[in-house]
Amino acid sequence: MSLRVAFIGGGSGGHLFPAIAIAQELLSHHPRSRFLFLTSHREIDQQVMDASGLSEIAAAVVPYVSLSSKRELWSSVMRLPLLWRSLRQARRALITFQPDVVVGLGALASVPGIVAGSRLGLPVVLLEQNCIPGKATHALARRAQLTVFGLPVPDDRIQHWASSTKACGTPVRADIRKLAELPVLNNPDRKRILILGGSQGSHSVNQIVVSALCKGLQIPSDWGIVHQTGQAQVAAIRDQYQQYGIGARVEAFLPDMCAELAAASITISRAGAVTIQELACAGVPSILIPLSTAADNHQMINARLLERSGAALVIDERSIDAVEVFTTALELLLGELHHRQRMAHAIRSLATPNAANEIARLLSDVADRNSRPLCGID
Repeated sequence: MSLRVAFIGGGSGGHLFPAIAIAQELLSHHPRSRFLFLTSHREIDQQVMDASGLSEIAAAVVPYVSLSSKRELWSSVMRLPLLWRSLRQARRALITFQPDVVVGLGALASVPGIVAGSRLGLPVVLLEQNCIPGKATHALARRAQLTVFGLPVPDDRIQHWASSTKACGTPVRADIRKLAELPVLNNPDRKRILILGGSQGSHSVNQIVVSALCKGLQIPSDWGIVHQTGQAQVAAIRDQYQQYGIGARVEAFLPDMCAELAAASITISRAGAVTIQELACAGVPSILIPLSTAADNHQMINARLLERSGAALVIDERSIDAVEVFTTALELLLGELHHRQRMAHAIRSLATPNAANEIARLLSDVADRNSRPLCGID
């Protein structure tokens, strides 16, 4: 058996990583499966796809829609011609590829392609990883046969959901999934802080860390630091560490996240759903700094879920004492091995390493129930 799947969406690693994990799972069982990725034009999409290796063996990657960081109404109106062109481009790509099922990954980049797929009569499945469904997922639900959720979603958000729903957990790539099979923090001599700002880096996370160092935060000499900053700040943050005499490895982007997580003892991170699941599989105690501008504050809601489970410490980046609270949290984890071990076991309990397998099976079932050829281009 082989399956042809069109994954539609992008703009961040958090949108693409689950699709890559599902594609890898399908290939492991059905090597003849093929994939189409309709993504945004953002550079991060190409970086993520290049690192996945899928485009070399089984996937075509088509940047088909540009995204704007502006949210004003006028900006949205001005985007309408682009979105219309994207709709037609997506329609042509889907007819050429002839997918068995179309999968929406969220964000604006998913909208034209999912609309095109549903108008062609293709079966649509939506993936939503966060506790609070995004606007694109909510708007497209009536076009979908199934919406698959990662983190637990409040009942009031889904009791009138427009499609069938299924909770499967958040899929992660095969190499990271294997981390869930390893003991958590079984080596007390492993001492490394991993600082992540998401797939594109985070100015706020970078500044909180640097400000804490400026105000006297002491990093023991036997601890190492790996800091992923994003391209814009890599040089400046590297200089800051050198100024304080701290030997940190500072990178714009970390292509081998599995190796970084496997070596980490403490992680400082944003609170996107994919990142949370990667931390859970790795069993790494974490300080989470949710993105305060995330839609419906979903990153904070994600983070509080872990906090209630004793799996993470949470910093509100908008708080006037964010740096002080962060310093106290990091000093606690640096100084207390038993506290790190308790948090490691707590976060590991949230791991869902079989999510990619379960979602791959669901996609196969949806495709089997809806098998029929597409019409031609008008």
